[in-house]
Amino acid sequence: MDKYWFKAKEYGWGTGLPVAWQGWVALLVLIILISIAGFVDGIFGGAVSLKSWLRFYIDLFVISALFLIVFENKIEGGLKWRWGNDKK
Repeated sequence: MDKYWFKAKEYGWGTGLPVAWQGWVALLVLIILISIAGFVDGIFGGAVSLKSWLRFYIDLFVISALFLIVFENKIEGGLKWRWGNDKK
């Protein structure tokens, strides 16, 4: 099971688009979790307080960090900063 789920980004840190169905499912779960955090924190609604936005950004950071940690071994070339011309 050494097939990558996500393509490596050409520039920057993180991951590119999914290249396997498992990656698309993982991305869908990530989007659902972020949406749930938005509803729970009250971002999708009427008047939104600064406290709600702060909670949402903290949730967004935690969910994204956990996502990258869990799926780090499914990213082509691993999770590292890329400068565009990485020759393997």
